[in-house]
Amino acid sequence: MERISAEEALNIVLDKVRAKQTSQNIQLNEALGRVCACTVYAPIDNPPFDRSPLDGYALRSVDTSGASPEKPVWLRVTGTIYAGDACTKRLEHGTALGIMTGAMFPPGCDCMVMQENVRIEDGGTEILITGPVGAYENYVRAGEDIRKGQLLVEAGERLSFAHLAILAAMGFEDVSVKRLPVLGLFCTGDELAATGSPLPPGKIYNSNETLIGQRMRELGFVPKILPASGDDAGMVAAKIDAVIEEMDGLITTGAVSVGEKDIFHDVFKILGVQKLFWRLNSKPGGAILCGIYRGRPLFCLSGNPFAALTGFELIVKPAIGKIASRGDLAIRKQRVKMAGGLAAKPVRRFIRARIENGAAKFPAEHLSGQIFSITGCNCLLDIPAGAALDSGGEVEALLF
Repeated sequence: MERISAEEALNIVLDKVRAKQTSQNIQLNEALGRVCACTVYAPIDNPPFDRSPLDGYALRSVDTSGASPEKPVWLRVTGTIYAGDACTKRLEHGTALGIMTGAMFPPGCDCMVMQENVRIEDGGTEILITGPVGAYENYVRAGEDIRKGQLLVEAGERLSFAHLAILAAMGFEDVSVKRLPVLGLFCTGDELAATGSPLPPGKIYNSNETLIGQRMRELGFVPKILPASGDDAGMVAAKIDAVIEEMDGLITTGAVSVGEKDIFHDVFKILGVQKLFWRLNSKPGGAILCGIYRGRPLFCLSGNPFAALTGFELIVKPAIGKIASRGDLAIRKQRVKMAGGLAAKPVRRFIRARIENGAAKFPAEHLSGQIFSITGCNCLLDIPAGAALDSGGEVEALLF
């Protein structure tokens, strides 16, 4: 297969993967960031009753008509309504009720006056009003925030803390969400040593499992980690075959180039995987192999950490975004200014960078095996083949 562009590769994959259709009901406090599976309408008004926004006195506006400092109105206080009280007794002419913030207005009341705007007499049994109070002044009507039948959340929206608070205010205990896809992560390589163990000569610690796994968690997915494996095509094929039915997709790292131990070409043959493409015409991350096995996508990334991350951002992230109905994981681009210059190279490059104050800063070294300079990286600069860029020049950035 010839090398293809990242855009062509992504289109091939997106044409093959399908959104996961099943849903589940989960508690609101577990639903942050999940995709709502159905459109939700308000079952009640919010607030569900007319209520007071302040502490003061509930009264009838007509009883204050003509009130002035020279000719005040006296009202008899017949009690107090607290937040949470169910008030059904009608407010009579010439009377007032003390009322607390959030409390239900009584029938017959159409306004309230703040506590600091009245004079209290006779130990709190009477109040003096020195000015007229308008109808529905300081008055929160039922449904002022949300009306019964109002659209709250559309199917396909990702649930934010605000969505969940609204659903809680409507009395919902749980919500229907799309099931998270089960995504496997399988790192391979004879050179890999487990973290936490002594490092034998010639070995390296398996950072890819953490790099890609935690990036997946950052995006809202919980990867199913398969124990790392050596470069044995038969053994790797058997492991994949044993678990693929439990998954909606599998991501691997390592063994996808052209060396003697780059076993995934043989793994694909052993399993009969439908190969979609192999290799991009860009660096790093150009060594990427993708296929479909039993209806599930296999994303085989480079073993070099930054190359693996680049392949993940360019191809895997938007693909699993489609599987999870997460439109926010599609490729997002922005024109940015370079905070330094780059010499021309014959191949398209994706350079790790950080956008700060409108300018993209990037490390001096861009080797695909380097991991420290990923720290703080929030974009990839798309450097065209043969392009030399000066400081201050504009370039397209793919945002993390």
